[in-house]
Amino acid sequence: MDLILRRRAIYTGLRPYFDDASLLEAIHLWQIKYSDKPKFAFAEFLSECCQDKTLRAQRTNILSSIFKALDSPEHALLPDPFSLGLDDFADQSPTQKICDDTTILFVHFLANLLKLMGEKESLNVRIFILNQFPSLRLDELRKAYLRDLLDKKTSTLPVSYELTVMRQLINFAYVAICELLGPVKADHLLAQGIKASEELAMQMEIPLHDFL
Repeated sequence: MDLILRRRAIYTGLRPYFDDASLLEAIHLWQIKYSDKPKFAFAEFLSECCQDKTLRAQRTNILSSIFKALDSPEHALLPDPFSLGLDDFADQSPTQKICDDTTILFVHFLANLLKLMGEKESLNVRIFILNQFPSLRLDELRKAYLRDLLDKKTSTLPVSYELTVMRQLINFAYVAICELLGPVKADHLLAQGIKASEELAMQMEIPLHDFL
């Protein structure tokens, strides 16, 4: 089952239980952290995205719903949520649209790169990137979303970003790693980060080197 078909199945399985905003956040979480993991990781996925008491009480039913959707024929699945327009999510504000695959891959890549370092080094890199925000040509809302991501308040970005901006952010991370660990180690970590995100990049048919 390809990535889009699996995403449609996850969306179909979750749809009866989540409101629109929570559903979109859950889909982003799955795409970034769990799309390349085996079925048994769904329990961990639901533990992370079922935050309120009602959803926690229904995790078994939700898990069953996901597995049923994954085994369903394509014609029985809901449309790909990433192809839907804003009219399909009436309670989303005009600035809150589903982010594109390139932005999702960027978050996945950056997260993998930061995970390859120790907590102290990762924190210093995130602080360095935050300190470069004045040079980013971004609206304040997108800067706020990025701050939440770098402050580890969220693991997703709810809107799309320009490739030039994402390339800048990866460059900031690389410069920070060079200053902390030296260019040889920085190149090694960058290569490892690329390798860790290669599978998702291939599924999405997006070259990771677009971010470099």
